Amino acid sequence: MDETMPKLPRYVFRRANGSYRYKRNVPKALVPLLGKRTIYRQLGTTYADAMKEFPYVHARIEAMFEGERKKSDRERALEVIRGNLGDEVADMVLAKSVPEYSHVDYELNDLAERLDGLLPNNVVEQIYQGTLKEDPVTLTGVLEEYLAFKSVDGEVDHALEVRVMRLRREMEQVYGKTKLDVVPISAITRQDANELRDVLASKLAPNSVTRTLGILKAALNHTITEHGLNMPNVFARLRVKGAGSQRSDRLPISDDQLQAITPAYSNRPDIHTLFISLADTGCRLAEIVGLEARDVDLETAVLHIRPNNTRGLKTRASERSIPLSRRATELLRGMSLGLSDTSPIFPSYARPRGSDAASAMLMKRLRTVISDRKVTIHSLRHRMKDKLRNSGCPEALSMEILGHSQGTVAANYGSG
Repeated sequence: MDETMPKLPRYVFRRANGSYRYKRNVPKALVPLLGKRTIYRQLGTTYADAMKEFPYVHARIEAMFEGERKKSDRERALEVIRGNLGDEVADMVLAKSVPEYSHVDYELNDLAERLDGLLPNNVVEQIYQGTLKEDPVTLTGVLEEYLAFKSVDGEVDHALEVRVMRLRREMEQVYGKTKLDVVPISAITRQDANELRDVLASKLAPNSVTRTLGILKAALNHTITEHGLNMPNVFARLRVKGAGSQRSDRLPISDDQLQAITPAYSNRPDIHTLFISLADTGCRLAEIVGLEARDVDLETAVLHIRPNNTRGLKTRASERSIPLSRRATELLRGMSLGLSDTSPIFPSYARPRGSDAASAMLMKRLRTVISDRKVTIHSLRHRMKDKLRNSGCPEALSMEILGHSQGTVAANYGSG
């Protein structure tokens, strides 16, 4: 095929020597920042090579432009100082140790005068003064910091990340992008918080609104603490009409229902063990899915719920030791055969979002028998709560078995 015939993508042209090149005009606002008006990249000598290379080159250029746009005035000022006057001067500015009327001070003044009108005024001002201003903390920054804080070994909690992304989309619709990315959180008012609550309430169930706002409340609490800010959390204690746990929100599984659905989980040893362990302990799904062999004491028939290599725990109160039924003990014994201490008992689900996959599998089987939407796998936990209450078990012990916080200082003492 004649290589001059195919239509070339935007930004790609063929040179006189037959090779292909990427040519991109720098956006006007970025010209002073990048120091050039046009960017060129070689793509290859043949059409096939050029089309193979083009997506990667284009993506890198787009990322560079986006990265430049996102840089704060503080980052930009430091970058310009470092690029023009060197690391030593940049480090002096960072350390706030530029002597007044020194040669470094004069160099910064001269650099600022040359860049006046080319860079944003706030950038030029920081260069001229040799003093960097702290970047304002914005709502976008609050959410990003919270995600980073909740990450484990660099791995972001995917479920939390999805919820944060949805929350941010809702906030952008309510507030606009500028208010999220530019306005400092100190300027966000209770009226702003109420406005977001009301918009969410028009789309979500009351308890869903409370959970969604809870993410923002926790994220802002984290930022206020970490930055030592003297400001109220305007997203705290928002009243959501109709929110709160209701006894009818989720029903416990009855003995008859448990007997009816058990055969649906009996065709695979791991699934059967998982289901019986949930039913006989009242544990959270993630707690059972993430068990390692060392967490099961088969000699004393005790299950240790504690952080391990597979997963952490929901709360501090979640760490506990609870008795196992005879059938759960025997099933877990079978699953533990040949495993090392740190081997997961349920390897199919011992992975990121493994509990989500396990939940979907368990619910699919449950729905083949029970159609009532108020009965779910979590209803096994409600069942255990009812069983403990009906047996006369003291409330403090019941809460310990289920891993609920008692909300008192005294409850945090001792080993449990």
